[in-house]
Amino acid sequence: MKQHLSESLASRTFIGLLLAQFTATFNDQAIHMVAVFYSADMLVRFVQLKAIDDKAIVAIVTACFIAPFLMFSSYAGPLGDRFSKRSVIVFWKVAEVGMMGLALLGLSLPHFIAPDSPSMPTFAVWSSVLVIATVFLMGMHSTFFVPAKLGAMPEILHPAVLSMGNGVLEGTSFTAQILGTSAGGILYSLLNGDIDKAGKLHPGREWMIGVLLLALALLGTITAFLMRPIPAAAPDRKISWNWWKPLQENLGILWRSKPLTLSVTGIAFCVFMTLFLRQTLLYQGELTKELRTAREAESRLSGEPPNGTASSLDRFMARVLPAWLEEAAQESELRVALLFAVVGLGVGGGSILAGYLSGHRIELGLVPVGALLIVVFTLVPGLLKHAPGWFVVSLFGIGCGAGFYLVPLYTLLQHRAPKESKGNVVSASNFLNVVGGIISVAVFYAMTFLLEYWMGPSVTKTHSKTEVFNAAKLLHDYVQELERLRQIPHFLFVLTAVMTFGAMMYLTNTKRLPDFYLRTAIWLRAKGHNPLRTLGIEHMPTNGPVLLLANADILPAALDLVAAVDRFPHMMFVEPPEFKRTWLLWCARHMGWISIPPFATAPEWNRALQTGTEALRKGGMVALTVNQPACAAEIARLIDAWRSAEPNAVVLPVDCTSGTTATGRSSTLASPYPRVIIGASLAPSTSLDGVLAAIDRLPAMPDDG
Repeated sequence: MKQHLSESLASRTFIGLLLAQFTATFNDQAIHMVAVFYSADMLVRFVQLKAIDDKAIVAIVTACFIAPFLMFSSYAGPLGDRFSKRSVIVFWKVAEVGMMGLALLGLSLPHFIAPDSPSMPTFAVWSSVLVIATVFLMGMHSTFFVPAKLGAMPEILHPAVLSMGNGVLEGTSFTAQILGTSAGGILYSLLNGDIDKAGKLHPGREWMIGVLLLALALLGTITAFLMRPIPAAAPDRKISWNWWKPLQENLGILWRSKPLTLSVTGIAFCVFMTLFLRQTLLYQGELTKELRTAREAESRLSGEPPNGTASSLDRFMARVLPAWLEEAAQESELRVALLFAVVGLGVGGGSILAGYLSGHRIELGLVPVGALLIVVFTLVPGLLKHAPGWFVVSLFGIGCGAGFYLVPLYTLLQHRAPKESKGNVVSASNFLNVVGGIISVAVFYAMTFLLEYWMGPSVTKTHSKTEVFNAAKLLHDYVQELERLRQIPHFLFVLTAVMTFGAMMYLTNTKRLPDFYLRTAIWLRAKGHNPLRTLGIEHMPTNGPVLLLANADILPAALDLVAAVDRFPHMMFVEPPEFKRTWLLWCARHMGWISIPPFATAPEWNRALQTGTEALRKGGMVALTVNQPACAAEIARLIDAWRSAEPNAVVLPVDCTSGTTATGRSSTLASPYPRVIIGASLAPSTSLDGVLAAIDRLPAMPDDG
């Protein structure tokens, strides 16, 4: 039975999916934040386990979240295609209820015994273990839930609204991240216990956080049942329990397709960058907390009032927050949570805006815009050390850039993945994201280790914390050491900017999509919202040689063709008579176009022939203007030569006009917006007149969007 695709975002299934993923993302982020702060208090400050410090806690919790992606991604895809994606989503929402129950048990454990009990350190350790275990389980939840969620999108929404749907999905997902990270930090700062001067733990009301998350898990499970049944994409698929074989097959699908390779590598880097910045903010927060504690201890030993306990950022946030949060704003947990919220707010707003600006197609021109925003706004906090207002604005800008960057790539991944293997492709993408996440943890740990070593020896390496906090000289040295270490996050922000710039250069490499910047220029030319619609993109292979024969005899039509396809076309643009060259054509020629004048000489046609032949033999795509009567003989010669040089090339007719062209041809159906229509492949023997006739028939294709 064919699945009905909704042409509206108001469908019950889409709304049910939004609500289910919203509660899952909220719980995911909230328990992650609580686990970092709770474990740091229990294991580092109360139990004082050897070889465990704040940096190690951040790395352990992050690794526990991403490890399930590495362990289970190869199974998530086949299961998502073998069974109904709705069933997968509902199953994991029910499992989420049990996971939040485990978190509640972990947060409640210290309340089961008296504060002065000698067993309290043991209970504190096991309590932290249960909370961190919940993070691991929620990582496993996401491993299976995310491929089902993203794979279901093209099975729920019509391609005409898929970009907007993805924008809303990513926007609400990051809104949930905002609220989850904020709630995790705020609730923990308001409900956490205390460790007195004698080292005794006095539990707070952390268990109330577990109750809230459990209630949200129950609510999300109910909303998941709003989704209508979705048929399984590949019900006959066999599930292999061999970890490597299905993953190898899924990765093979990605590497054989240039659009899919582009999308998954771009997304994996964004995951790397996001986790790197997340660890940087957590590290910065824990340093601030430790510095405040050390300054207060130094003040008690000296008998003088504390000097500069709060940082400029703490004071800034205290000024801008409501009065009821002003006191809590001095707590490191709340400060970090609010900074995460600012980033998430930027990603949510950027994602929704990117979905709108993409219109009815995949707007790859937004990717360089997003990358450039990330580069600029990660440099600002790296270079400006005492400008808290600019720091907050920069975090919002980083998030907004990530939204612009991610939405087109996710939409490309969903739309161009084979229908019967969408779950497999998304799970393989998740595996690559995990690899990026693992590299992020390793790079962060290595960089902080090297920077700490470079900034001088640590007092705590030769003395215990108890000795340090009871000796005025050692404590003074420790405060100076922490002051130096506060410079490390600035280095890490600059490093992020450098890595993002390198990733942008990688994506625009000639082997991927060298006309990225041209697509951005086309998007800017359309004043940020190109009304262009693309029909018949499913006729275009994602890999292998392709020859596009188009009626793109005016520059706007040729630019529309480039903007409509998701592969790099070696464009052979035959200029119309009295053509005036513009800056856009100059830009296009520097990115691989060959612009042929109306009365071109033989060397110019031979250059086009040679370039096109080489591109086709390498499995590339070539686009040619075919509706210039004055050059009909040369155009026919090019087509015949390319077919002979690469007989396996797929030849597709393309109509990319919505009105009158330079040669007077006009579409048989008027359209209120420009359209690029890609037809089915032509027979190898089709003449130029046959090609033109096939193009003239394309405007009759109905626009379902």
